[in-house]
Amino acid sequence: MKTTWMRAAAALFLVNQLFFSAPVVTRAQDATATTQAATLDGYTPDESAAERALEDRFRAVPRADGAREHLRQLTKEAHLAGTPEDYQTALYVRDRLREYGLSAELREYQVLLPYPRTPTLLELVAPRRERLALKEAAIPEDPTSSSPKIVPLYNGYSATGDVTAPLVYVNYGLPADYDALKKLNVDVRGKIVIARYGHSYRGVKARVAEENGAVGCIIYSDPADDGYMQGDVYPQGPWRPETSAQRGSVQYGFIYPGDPLTPGTPAIPGTPRISREQAASLPKLPVQPISYGDARRLLEPLRGPVRPNGFQGGLPFPYHVGGTPDVRVHLKTDMDIRTATIWDVIARIEGDAEKDRWLVLGNHRDAWVFGAVDPNSGTAALLELARGFGELLKQGWKPRRTIYLCSWDAEEQGLIGSTEWAEENANDLKEKAVAYLNVDVAVAGPNYSASSTPTLWRLIRAATRDVRDPKTGKSVYQAWQEHEREGQPEADTEAGTSPREARIDPLGFGSDYTAFLEHLGVTSLDMGFGGDYGVYHSAYDSFTWMSKFGDPSFAYHAAMAQLWGTIALRLADAPALPHDYGDYADQIRDFVNETVKTAQRRKLADSFDAKAILDAAKELSDEAARTRAQRDELLDTVARSRVRADDTHPRAVARLRKLNDSLLAAERALTDPTGLRGRPWYQHQIYAPGFYTGYAAQPLPDLRQAIDDRNTANAREAAQRIAAAIRRAAQALRDGRESN
Repeated sequence: MKTTWMRAAAALFLVNQLFFSAPVVTRAQDATATTQAATLDGYTPDESAAERALEDRFRAVPRADGAREHLRQLTKEAHLAGTPEDYQTALYVRDRLREYGLSAELREYQVLLPYPRTPTLLELVAPRRERLALKEAAIPEDPTSSSPKIVPLYNGYSATGDVTAPLVYVNYGLPADYDALKKLNVDVRGKIVIARYGHSYRGVKARVAEENGAVGCIIYSDPADDGYMQGDVYPQGPWRPETSAQRGSVQYGFIYPGDPLTPGTPAIPGTPRISREQAASLPKLPVQPISYGDARRLLEPLRGPVRPNGFQGGLPFPYHVGGTPDVRVHLKTDMDIRTATIWDVIARIEGDAEKDRWLVLGNHRDAWVFGAVDPNSGTAALLELARGFGELLKQGWKPRRTIYLCSWDAEEQGLIGSTEWAEENANDLKEKAVAYLNVDVAVAGPNYSASSTPTLWRLIRAATRDVRDPKTGKSVYQAWQEHEREGQPEADTEAGTSPREARIDPLGFGSDYTAFLEHLGVTSLDMGFGGDYGVYHSAYDSFTWMSKFGDPSFAYHAAMAQLWGTIALRLADAPALPHDYGDYADQIRDFVNETVKTAQRRKLADSFDAKAILDAAKELSDEAARTRAQRDELLDTVARSRVRADDTHPRAVARLRKLNDSLLAAERALTDPTGLRGRPWYQHQIYAPGFYTGYAAQPLPDLRQAIDDRNTANAREAAQRIAAAIRRAAQALRDGRESN
């Protein structure tokens, strides 16, 4: 689906010249390399030295040419979830993991998947009759673009339908756009709407169309958003060409993701299933994606009012909103939504001292077509990471904690493979999971970004300081920070000012971390290298595109494997987990203050008790500081006891274990088993998507939704539950410390 940089829709730089030499950062190369001599967070000085030596050996293994070959193999055929070609990619990943010395198996689930039974019919019937092509053109420079196995343009879980109605242009198809149309006395009830991609998840556009009484929804890619207005189009440049369209699921995953018929339980034999009519995540109207070449045929003849502010796109004519009977459209979709088998690939590296604590790494493997960027750049990085871990195992390394490497299936249809595995292993994950580290799109360019729970911010920034950025030769952190500064106001970048810490975004919805964090309360991370990527979910997201534009040298694929593995090693081996709840408390305070400002603008300032949440955040901050102080004291005891060779060492290690468990319990405590209002699958009280935010997070979700709804009773209740969850997290830290 999408990662942080894609959600932000930033226009990022192309990679002009990439190079890849020594994989390990040296002091001569990196101004921040003094961190090489520093003690790692959660380690004693001696353990830090050993860990850094281990990481150096690991980072020497992932290779650009290895990643290139993985991507070439994975993108030979289109591999939609549940197809024979998808199964072959599962076997490829499993066999490479075994080749590298890891124990790996397939895990099957039987889930509801959507396929187009026949190609969609979309035609203009007035003022003239014209059938639209609905097909991406073959490009001679890209051999796979002519494959007969390319799936037709369709939206996953669209309803089957046959409707003819006037057409209304609804801009991005979000509630504010419909409000603007109402001010123009344009009613969409009984009409077909056409919305452009962007600003939210496509399923939100379908849901809002449904809520407003539309009988069909067309979604197109406007050239202003990812076509020629951004730059040269493929194959001359990286942006979307005229016939290209964005496939994608319109499942209402903001209500619950995963298999639509088994919410909250795994889709395995013996699990009761609800009916399709009961499945709240399934749309009830036909939805169809089209290219901007086809969209022009529909939009140009529209009459009615001239577009409101913000509605004009990049096609070369004034946009009108339509809704008049002189422009009518016929839309016919024919969907085959059936139970099919999907295949997760699960590898396990058995831990040593704490083998009953799990670190989970994941990337999805299925794609709408070839998926060179989304998701198989991440699969290639995962396999190179696995090769590095395999080499360490041959050298005698055994991680302190058990590591799972997971290749998920059917993510594109609704985060299905990861959700089913997480639901099947929910009890173990709640007890044992240290963190979940997700990489969906590993590489589309050179610009690093990350989203995570605040517990991992310090770890992410530290690890990025120890991995080299291939383009600049600096650390990934420096390149990341400098790229962010380019977009800051001039006052913030004056000489002599200290650069801000690189920003890490909150997690929302749109990739495989969702079930781990927002359903189970497992600390999570999502990251990738972004760039100018205009072929998302199209037939042109191919090995050729990647080789020409995304990462010609494949150096960033290797860099992602290095970085992902470095973070994983530190979490797997640290005697004291580096989870930090001081940053978490600070982030919660920021969320509360932002929410108060929103409430004040809407004259709802007294609708909830902000002080109670802020007081709870202060309590969490204080407990976090005390926990960190005790952790550092115990690490010092461990270091000194080794020198003295006395019996305090095992006692200190046991106390650290209790402290570690309290760090896991604190994240779990931020969930509420009753779930969010109207969305019980989502249980995290701090992080979740909103109903209309799409992939983006809506922090303090129930409270923000209540304010958006202007429902003061719901706002008060949501604030009380948020404050209670934060106090539970503070208590978990206190319990872990006092038990020592």
